[in-house]
Amino acid sequence: MSNSATNSAEEAIYKKIAEIKDEISKLKQEKTQALEDLNKLKQKKLEKIEKLKGIRSQIDTVRNEFSLRLEELKKLKDRKQQLLQEIQGMRKQFDEIKAILQKTQGLDIDAIERRIQSLEWRLQTSSLPLDEEKRIVQKIAELEKKLGEARKMLEIKEKGTVERAEYLAKRIELSTIRQQIAGIVTELSQKRNILNSLKEDREKTKKEIDEINKQIEEIRNKIGNINNQIKEKNNEIENYIKQLKGEKVEAPSRPTREEIIEKKKKIAEEKLKSGQRLTFEELLILYGENDKEDGKDSDNIY
Repeated sequence: MSNSATNSAEEAIYKKIAEIKDEISKLKQEKTQALEDLNKLKQKKLEKIEKLKGIRSQIDTVRNEFSLRLEELKKLKDRKQQLLQEIQGMRKQFDEIKAILQKTQGLDIDAIERRIQSLEWRLQTSSLPLDEEKRIVQKIAELEKKLGEARKMLEIKEKGTVERAEYLAKRIELSTIRQQIAGIVTELSQKRNILNSLKEDREKTKKEIDEINKQIEEIRNKIGNINNQIKEKNNEIENYIKQLKGEKVEAPSRPTREEIIEKKKKIAEEKLKSGQRLTFEELLILYGENDKEDGKDSDNIY
């Protein structure tokens, strides 16, 4: 191979290597951008994970609050039922007291006591017939019975006054509990809505994380493909470099003068055997000794 052909081949290889290096540079830029995108996605994923943790924590908090308020509601309902039963019992007692008061209406304890004392004084100080004395004793017994009923009425009145105060207190407590129950029911409804909203946010965030994971996987695959391409391009460059080294090692060196003369001598012998006409130079090479002996310039052999 001539020097010009060798140089042309080397130039083509160098040009191809330069083109591959440009391609590798572009691939590295693409890889750098992909790595930046990957880091952004990883950061975004971390933010979404933190958000998901926050949502889950909020869900746990709301659930705990919901459970506590639900337990409180149960206790209030139990207390409400207890108060209703107590109030119903007190109303029954009031009805009984009212009936007793109606029966003993008009009884005067002081008047009855004075009447009894008067009759007893009469029995003690007067000489009465047996029938009259018996009548007075019966009358005293009747009055003492009325006195007992009157005193019982007074006790019932006093007790009724105390129970009525308790009754009113229980009615107030019942009204308060009803208001508390209504408030807790409203609060539980709000917390249920909050809980549902948080659950929706949780599912939405989980889907966003899944989507980010897909994008991360795609970019990782892209980076892997780029790395493979860069590796292939580097292998191509190595192969071209080996070719260059091979061209330089295997390229034929400039033939010596003796090699050229010997080659031309063989050609002349072949032509002679085949009966072809030989040129003066071929005759000279075939029958002469060498150019130097003839005083000729050796350069004309080339």
